[in-house]
Amino acid sequence: MSRTKPVSELMRTDLITIEKGETVEIALDLMERNDINHLIVTSDGKLVGVLSVRDIMEGLGSSRFQRVPARRIYVSALMMEPPVTIQETSLIKEAITILLENNIRSLPVMRGDSLVGIVTETDLIRELESEESIKDLVKVDHPKIMPNERIVHARSIMLERGARMLPVVESSGLVGIVTERNLAKAFLDVRENIDPVYMDNVVRRIVVEDVMIEAPRKLVGCISINEAKRNFIETKLPALPVIEPHGERLVGVLERRSLLRLFR
Repeated sequence: MSRTKPVSELMRTDLITIEKGETVEIALDLMERNDINHLIVTSDGKLVGVLSVRDIMEGLGSSRFQRVPARRIYVSALMMEPPVTIQETSLIKEAITILLENNIRSLPVMRGDSLVGIVTETDLIRELESEESIKDLVKVDHPKIMPNERIVHARSIMLERGARMLPVVESSGLVGIVTERNLAKAFLDVRENIDPVYMDNVVRRIVVEDVMIEAPRKLVGCISINEAKRNFIETKLPALPVIEPHGERLVGVLERRSLLRLFR
């Protein structure tokens, strides 16, 4: 990886933005349609924040908005402000340090005070080149969950353990994964379609099996970092389950950010 390249050589300029006064429903729809997990938030054309799918998952599942329908929850209430940014002349190694130290996945790129692009974890790992094994990077103690557990419990685990994805297991075998976006969509659906009086009771009856991704992409055995990188780029997932070469027994989870840590 060329850590001394400027961020401008990797950043994307096809920016997807949202006004801070829009609803969280519109924000999540934008994420879904563009298959992204973050939005640049603007006000009168100026950068004011960043909204991630994790922000939406956390907000829509919190007691802070108890009995509040989705149409009354605005981007400004959930976004990260002020946003963490980087200058286009900064080096890739600086971008990696900022992402890891702030536990974020994307950085708006500035030219002075003007927004000119965005750089994400996925953009950065495209620069990785290594045939070394992922063996020492796999988190064997990564949290997991069972299909019959509640989505409110899945949300709590993600927030408490800093997990971005949970493998769903049954008898030690991988049967699916649940992501922040899965949970955000489930919480939003309840807020859109259920009478506020019953929201809390309804959401507490939804189980992981109802929202999980079945037959997910997984990494088999101790593959190379290059192969893992390709899987991350193709799926855009922040973490992937790792299973044994024979069978579906879960070994652990490889997080995308673990690849970045190798090249700081």
